[in-house]
Amino acid sequence: MANGVFSPRDFKAWVIEEATPGTAPTLSGLDQLDVDSVSFPSLSPNQVTAVRSRAGRVVHKDDFFQDNEMRAIEVSLSGTFRNDKANQILMQSVTGTDLNNTVANVVLGATPTGQSGKYGDTGSSGDNKTFTLCLASPDTDDGYNILMVGCLCTSFSINADMGTDGGLYKFEATISSGQNPVTNNTATEAGNVFANNLISITTLDSANIKLGGISAPVVSSFGFTIESPAIYTGFSSTGYHSYARGSEFTVTANATVKYDSVSRDLYHNFNNQTSSIASNLFVMPQSTAADCSISLPIGFLTDVVFNEGDAMMLDVSLQGATDGSANIATITLT
Repeated sequence: MANGVFSPRDFKAWVIEEATPGTAPTLSGLDQLDVDSVSFPSLSPNQVTAVRSRAGRVVHKDDFFQDNEMRAIEVSLSGTFRNDKANQILMQSVTGTDLNNTVANVVLGATPTGQSGKYGDTGSSGDNKTFTLCLASPDTDDGYNILMVGCLCTSFSINADMGTDGGLYKFEATISSGQNPVTNNTATEAGNVFANNLISITTLDSANIKLGGISAPVVSSFGFTIESPAIYTGFSSTGYHSYARGSEFTVTANATVKYDSVSRDLYHNFNNQTSSIASNLFVMPQSTAADCSISLPIGFLTDVVFNEGDAMMLDVSLQGATDGSANIATITLT
């Protein structure tokens, strides 16, 4: 009976790793993401509705064709970051790290190659690489769960701003799949609701913040993003045959800092930059290191501009790079 009246905020977002890429596990043992609201994927099936050379100039019913396999599905989520397994799964995916059942530090190594595999393959080439995203209806009598299977996280950001929610850490993620989603699931989901482990910019170890090679700037906001596009190839009855990563990981960061005797060199250094910064490119250390301390040691400045607000600030943008041996980025969670 159609009694349900839903709010977008009634829906929940859950993730769970897949033992077989592209195959949804039982909806138990899920981990919930703390999202502001659920964003639903656009299905965008391939349709052929062209007028053929029949009598008249309106498409004939027998000329209609629709394919729902050969398309990639994408969804974007945003919410409050928590040091938990749900966020870790997304970060492990975007860095090409095998998914696991316990919270651990997430590292983008010196020479990342991403992950690739075949949907349906339980061997080492495909195992432990993909996850299922469950967009759960609050009432499966009147609504369906949507399951995106065979997912890869293609972009993950951590942001914090003193002027937004008291400086709480926020996340943004883009999730992609080359498999046909399940759009009529009626199972009751169960798992781990996000814990009360909020993280704020106010607990940063301010004396040890590094930005563009300088120490202890006064930070108003910052952002950190890893992007790794997904590509899909081949075909099967459930969607694409195989998944892989694009040709480049992109690691970027930004911060807004007070303009003063500590930070003034950033503007000058950007203008006269001739080589990469060899250490302390972007370090946002929490007073308790395991509360999501972020380290991006090597790279270069991509922009420095004056921000003329109530106080003079600098908007600083950076990009991470590799030296072939040191980790490009480290996110400390334990």
